[in-house]
This record gives sequence, C-alpha cells and structure tokens, in this order.
Amino acid sequence: MPENLKKALEMMLFMSDQQVLWTECKKINFKKKDWFKEYTWTEKREEQYIQWLSDFLKKNWQGMIDTKPTSKKLRDKVSEEFVSNYGCVIRELNIKDFTPTVSWDHLDEVMSKRERESFNKWMFGQTTPLHGVYKWDLETYLAHRPNLD
Repeated sequence: MPENLKKALEMMLFMSDQQVLWTECKKINFKKKDWFKEYTWTEKREEQYIQWLSDFLKKNWQGMIDTKPTSKKLRDKVSEEFVSNYGCVIRELNIKDFTPTVSWDHLDEVMSKRERESFNKWMFGQTTPLHGVYKWDLETYLAHRPNLD
C-alpha cells in the first residue's frame, strides 16, 4: 500500500468513533470488501476529516491520485470522493456526543451545518439559557420527538 494512502487511512480510522491507533491498523484487512463500514463517525467528524485530507493532499498526493491537485477546490473534490467511497459510516448524533452543559459553541463543534440548521429550526420559539440550550431540549431533538413547547 502506498505510504500516503496508508497515512490517510490511519488518520481516518483514528478520527472514527473507534479511535483506531496506527499500531492496530496492521490488523485490518483493507482488501476485505466494505472493511470501512465497520467504523463510524459523526457528520461533523467527516467534515473535519475531509478538510484534513484536503490539506494533506497539498504535498502528499502521490499514491492516492494520478496527478497533483493544483487548487483547493480540486483537493476538496478528491477528498470528498475518497470519503464517499471509503469513509466511515455516518451515525446519528446522540446525547453522549455533548457535555452536560450544551453551549452554542459546543453545538457548533459537534453538529454539521445541516444538523445545526435543522436543530435551530426545531428550537424556534423555545426558551433557552443565554449561552446555549437545555440538555432536555437537545435530548428531545436527538430522539426525533416533536417540540411541544
């Protein structure tokens, strides 16, 4: 396996929910069909990995793609295609993804843009503390229950 591909896969597995260490990667059969479907992450973690991979491809494209990506747009596209083909399975958020005090900043750290927009729409009209949301409201949203307030 090319060294750059190996590094990209090691980082992906480390960023997964399972946080596979590089020493454990040696035990994974990368030739097994759909091996990557055994690993999960959040949509936000996938976004972070795509950004990391795009930056990584600036100087480490050999062994991963045929020609050097000459622009950020092209690196982003290659990274998105790589994750689309070999990325971890995106799992739904759950309350364990958040700290007991759920600040707006923490929501932004854990939720993707799409998830945050959906949550904001669901929260419309809710009473909130100054710097975040009540854990109960977030738990209710993550359980796909209706907003009854």
